[in-house]
Amino acid sequence: MSYLVLARKWRPQTFSEIVGQDHVTTTLKNAIRAGRIAHAYLFAGPRGVGKTTAARILAKAVNCETGPTEQPCNRCSSCLEITSSRSMDVSEIDGASNRGIDEIRDLRESVQYSPAQGRRRVYIIDEVHMLTKEAFNALLKTLEEPPPHVMFIFATTEAGKVPMTILSRCQRFDFRRIATAGMVDHLRSMLKPEGIEADEESLYLVAQKAEGSLRDSISLLDQLISYGGKAITAGDVRQVLGLVDASLFFRAVDLFRSRDAAGSLGLIEELSLGGYDMQEFTLGLLGHLRKLLYVSSGAGEIALAAAPPDERKRYQEQAGQFDGRDLARMSKALVEAEAAMRRSSQPRLLLELACVRLCSMDTTVSIETLLDRLEDGEGGGAVPEAPADAAPVQEAAARPQAAASADVTMLPGEGIGDRWRSLLAEVKGMNMILGTCLESARPVAVKDGSLILSFAGPQATFSMAKLESKQHTGLVEEQAARLWGAKIKLVCQLEGAGGEAAGRRASREDEIDRRRQEAQSSPRIRKFMQAVDGEVL
Repeated sequence: MSYLVLARKWRPQTFSEIVGQDHVTTTLKNAIRAGRIAHAYLFAGPRGVGKTTAARILAKAVNCETGPTEQPCNRCSSCLEITSSRSMDVSEIDGASNRGIDEIRDLRESVQYSPAQGRRRVYIIDEVHMLTKEAFNALLKTLEEPPPHVMFIFATTEAGKVPMTILSRCQRFDFRRIATAGMVDHLRSMLKPEGIEADEESLYLVAQKAEGSLRDSISLLDQLISYGGKAITAGDVRQVLGLVDASLFFRAVDLFRSRDAAGSLGLIEELSLGGYDMQEFTLGLLGHLRKLLYVSSGAGEIALAAAPPDERKRYQEQAGQFDGRDLARMSKALVEAEAAMRRSSQPRLLLELACVRLCSMDTTVSIETLLDRLEDGEGGGAVPEAPADAAPVQEAAARPQAAASADVTMLPGEGIGDRWRSLLAEVKGMNMILGTCLESARPVAVKDGSLILSFAGPQATFSMAKLESKQHTGLVEEQAARLWGAKIKLVCQLEGAGGEAAGRRASREDEIDRRRQEAQSSPRIRKFMQAVDGEVL
């Protein structure tokens, strides 16, 4: 006899065996007990949480020879046939491969026939959101007023794609992800009859990896049994599933706190030599920071509910070394890095950059505290005079500002060509899409400290919008200022718009500059900027 995988062998056969969906099973049992069984149900939720299983059990409950009953006997011919998928009264349809209008027309014809053995003909359509618009429309009338012996049960992982006309004709039940603690308990109770031993940490790691899907956790466990035999350890789990040891996450965060950039890069080298996936490590580190954030916020019991006691202690100790706002900023930086890693061919480099950034990140100080210190004279006072050997540096730093205040007038024929080509090359090297948008422009002039670009053609509006976004404008202006040796503003205009749009943009920029200079001339603001190592934008 062929081997039956654990996910099928331990599939629940009664409502009481379904894990973590009490809000669904209780409602269904009460409806059966009260004789209020609906003709159409929609079971929505993530994969592997019991949607199709609950649909089968409901089909057994209404067709059981002892029923309708909230507790199917699983011994009568009807129950046994439904369990083995041989019942003529229960049709399981895959919505992904039977999604057209012809299949739904066949279904509409078949619903007219009475059940062969049970009380009702039950149609279970899995992944119903995959049906076409025409198929849904063909189903509407039958779904609203089906024959009394017919029941529809739809299952989907994407309820948002199911038309409201269908949703309004069904009783909807939203299945939830299985809690880690409940999953660990279920795995433990399942392994005992199988004669398999597994420590708590290994079950906890499997449950975490499954991310709320009980079916995924059981499939992973099946794989681990093939590897470790009758005894499963946490080391086996990490080896087979490629998980990073939690101690490496604690170590990484300690390196960030101590600003040890070299140590963090060394840690990444260790991960690479160990064959670990960089994105997997980043996701694990994000999960670690999330737990620290919970502990720092006083909600540690939520994130560490299923963690071993010694691990809880380590999280509490490390979280005590951080301000919650710093943890949030670190998490945000890693989220951005992980998103970029998914689209990049250099995930390790992106992780290294993120780690260096985290090592150089300053700790959070509230503005109120800084202002209080400034009022009290702490960290404020007069700006210390620079040493004598710093004078040339100060003069060099002052020169671009002096040049920035001067008008720069240069027409295309007077040397703008070489600088324009250099600007294109620099921007393209940093951002290919932005460089392409810039390349579609025609440089009109560099006048009054503004680089005026003219756009024409069908992509003009898109290119202008891309360049005028705050982030991209700053990048182009920074490179232009370096090439021209003066502060340059980017002014975009449509071909033929003349200087009117440029003038409006320039006057708006002038107003911004005026306000910036006013802020910079305030002694209190200068003192504050010194304290936070900031700048007025």
